[in-house]
Amino acid sequence: MDKIDFEQYSQNISKAPLTESNAVGSDIDTDDTWKIVTENLRMVLDRVEYDSWFAGTYLERVQNGVATISCSNEFKRETILKDYNKFLQSCLTKATGQNLQIEIVVKSDGSSEPKERYKFLHKSGNAVVDLFTKMEGDKRKYEEAVKKARLNPRYTFKSFVVGANNRLAEAVAQSVVSDVENDGFAKSYNPVFYYGSTGVGKTHLMQAIGNEVLRIYPSKKVVYVSIEQFLNEMIEAIRTKKNEDFRTKYREVDLLIIDDIQFVETYPKTQEELFHTFNTLYQANKQIILASDRAPKDIKNITDRLRTRFEGGMVCDIQPPDYETRLAILKQIMVDKKITVPDAYLDLIAKNIESSVRELEGALTKVLTLTKLGQVPTYEEVARILQVDIESKRKRVTPEKVLEVVSAIFEVPVKVMKGKRRTSEIALARQIAMHLLRTELEIPLQKIADVLNKKDHTTVLYACEIIPEKIKKDSSLAEKIEKCRGELFY
Repeated sequence: MDKIDFEQYSQNISKAPLTESNAVGSDIDTDDTWKIVTENLRMVLDRVEYDSWFAGTYLERVQNGVATISCSNEFKRETILKDYNKFLQSCLTKATGQNLQIEIVVKSDGSSEPKERYKFLHKSGNAVVDLFTKMEGDKRKYEEAVKKARLNPRYTFKSFVVGANNRLAEAVAQSVVSDVENDGFAKSYNPVFYYGSTGVGKTHLMQAIGNEVLRIYPSKKVVYVSIEQFLNEMIEAIRTKKNEDFRTKYREVDLLIIDDIQFVETYPKTQEELFHTFNTLYQANKQIILASDRAPKDIKNITDRLRTRFEGGMVCDIQPPDYETRLAILKQIMVDKKITVPDAYLDLIAKNIESSVRELEGALTKVLTLTKLGQVPTYEEVARILQVDIESKRKRVTPEKVLEVVSAIFEVPVKVMKGKRRTSEIALARQIAMHLLRTELEIPLQKIADVLNKKDHTTVLYACEIIPEKIKKDSSLAEKIEKCRGELFY
């Protein structure tokens, strides 16, 4: 099976005999050209990414060295220009034989969708190859291979968020894939043993390796299995007297991925079978990837010969993600699921869910449930869902902390808020500080006046009356105030 590679297909296109549709200097058929481009995009990008950014796009015209592409909205336009410009430019150049610049316009009427299927005939000797039929066939084989391997196609490197907690583990995974790209296995690390607590991304990373291997070489034999599934299949093989079929399945693969390997400690017979499977694959230079909730040395009741083999390659510890990584994971989930959640709520989730990616996704789902019911959740409701101890956090907030947060978000120095200047920006920040001190800390009016160096409480009272009215009329102001509350209390 030939390697599925965008660059290779692009080269094939560029080397194709010039026809009326792609000859330099002739009129370019925009329908045909764009079908060439989109087929290449589909081969390189996963389905979610392609649908998010390129569904509904179309090549409007090619004129004076500029290819004008239409898309449905401004956000999509900006994203394509930022992240895919060079990619598109390369693809168009190879499809047309011309060095084209890219212009993207917003056109939401959908009137320029391609209407016919494109067939591009590439002559190689005397053979005529329908290049894109071949590409579609490769894609279908890839999808079938993923299904047969028991992999989740959602678990890819593109959807895996790299942070300080997993950078080494991800680098090791990429190294394994690089071995495949160089037509071999197990040149860098074998076995690879990932360990860490539940929900830190071990399964995602292992399956990303499997998915990427099959994307490159769909004909490779890849198997993903949990140790429990391995055990059940072994028992069934013994019962039906199909031991050899079972052994063939697991000992003649190119890449074996076993999850939750720690549970093998309670099954001595499974340990024996796993040992022989491990040896067979290792001696054949085939890749083995394992995952556990603890390091090999901490897995009790396994034989020393099995333990030493677990430790014989690369052992990687994956820690729970830090705040920045948790926030990035939440944003990646939103992209994958095509949903939108206010940044303030993402911040709230990221600050309070620390242990696992699964818990982060679960918390995000709970917040989304409220919005789907037609509600706009408040901070209190979101905090309640996340079981945040609001009151204990509220007690630790001081008046000076309120002023510091308002100062940072509204960009007015605390010294200025306490001063006598009365520009609209300063007055607004001052009023918001008064409003928060009153509503959140329940400080008496006169004490608030003292905090802000005001003579009496009437100014405070006015602020407490006017700010709720402004919030009703100005959604951006409301969002900023909610951000202040998030920084202070949640």
